[in-house]
Amino acid sequence: MYADIDGNTMHYVSYGEGPPIVFIHGLGGSSNIWHGVMQATKQHHHGVALDLRGHGRSQGRGKFSIEGWAKDVQKLIHHLELPAVTLVGHSLGSLVAQHLAQNSPDTVDQLVLVGGISYFQPPTADAYRERADLVEKEGMDVLVEPWLEGAVSPQTHANHSGMVGLLRELFLRNEPQFYAKSCRALADAPKIRRDELGQPTLIVTGAHDRSTPLAMAEEISSSIPVSRVKVLPDVGHWSPLEAPGAVAAALLEFLT
Repeated sequence: MYADIDGNTMHYVSYGEGPPIVFIHGLGGSSNIWHGVMQATKQHHHGVALDLRGHGRSQGRGKFSIEGWAKDVQKLIHHLELPAVTLVGHSLGSLVAQHLAQNSPDTVDQLVLVGGISYFQPPTADAYRERADLVEKEGMDVLVEPWLEGAVSPQTHANHSGMVGLLRELFLRNEPQFYAKSCRALADAPKIRRDELGQPTLIVTGAHDRSTPLAMAEEISSSIPVSRVKVLPDVGHWSPLEAPGAVAAALLEFLT
């Protein structure tokens, strides 16, 4: 399904009936990363997952920023005439979710951050800017193997090699210019006043997440007034793909 959001055609998928959950993917991802989670929750909830501007099958006109993506998500929620939603964000999408929850609290009832990002220190932000420059010069292939090595846990590499291959394809299908713009938007992400977030919040992290480790999840939790952390064993950063059942179970437990 598609919606026109500020002159950009935005792609989204929708399953199930019940209280709404909106899913936001991370850098280089698409709505497809949430397929297993949405299938496991659709009996109880209406799930909507979108492709952010410049990702998946959504168009990529204009500037990319955390604030801009948050506005896109908010306008899609209004376009679909949804009541206040549970907002679930993965990685970069967790920053989009936090920003929207802070700036439009009437839109977001509850917040779930999967592989949540707090704030990147300057060396990490600079690394994303360098990644953007490299992709623009040499394309996505130059990054895929080192990226894939750290994207998922050793157990996933050993036991779910088919899924890892599909994750590789997902990464390579990114348009280099859009991926580069997204890297710079992530590097320039604004700080969020998490102490002002009034929504109950669940932070889900993988025990083998090297990108957003447990220490970052605990930092986020310590700054959000009503929050808790759920650690998934044998899982890395891309837990919605590595362990969709476990992510869905944590989400449903949080919502009941």
